[in-house]
Amino acid sequence: QLAYLFKMDPYTFRQRNIKDARWLGVLDAVAQTAKWKARPAASNLSKAKVVTGRGIGAGTHLASYGAAVAEIEVHKETGRVVAKHLYGAIDAGLAINPGNIENQISGQLVQTVSRMLKEEVTFSTTNVTSLDWTSYPILRFEECPEVTSIVVQRLNEKSTGAGEEVMAAAAAAIANAFFDATGVRMAEYPFTPARVLAALL
Repeated sequence: QLAYLFKMDPYTFRQRNIKDARWLGVLDAVAQTAKWKARPAASNLSKAKVVTGRGIGAGTHLASYGAAVAEIEVHKETGRVVAKHLYGAIDAGLAINPGNIENQISGQLVQTVSRMLKEEVTFSTTNVTSLDWTSYPILRFEECPEVTSIVVQRLNEKSTGAGEEVMAAAAAAIANAFFDATGVRMAEYPFTPARVLAALL
């Protein structure tokens, strides 16, 4: 949001304000892989029925470094959000098995899309009401985005975790992509059609 207020590209804003080389490493890796083109967020808004957006984010779970780029579509008439492509980068220090970390990243990206667009525990006044896969929907295979996984190898650093490190970054990237597509900030997730339609009014 600060980048938007300063009318700056969000990746460039992070580059100028983050000093830690490892955070910059994952941001640079994911932005370069996604062929990021610099422009301020929400600077290319359209009145079309289906709009697209791109967002970037950085975050972590424990001791590693994660960054992500999300490319999404927003269907204004139905409120449906479609994740088209997610890119995720992790610096987990010395990567003993980079292929396994790539698999971890892929899973994290898909799970984050599911959480951001579908998953929600619901309650009545007395108990949980989301008791099955109908009342607690998750992303289906045909809804999964294309994913690209990037491991930033650090041969001189100790090995750290890669279990959920890119999920916070991916959630931020999806939220930022929605803002880029619509000019609207969603304050609550999952981004269900009902919430999206209410936000776009």
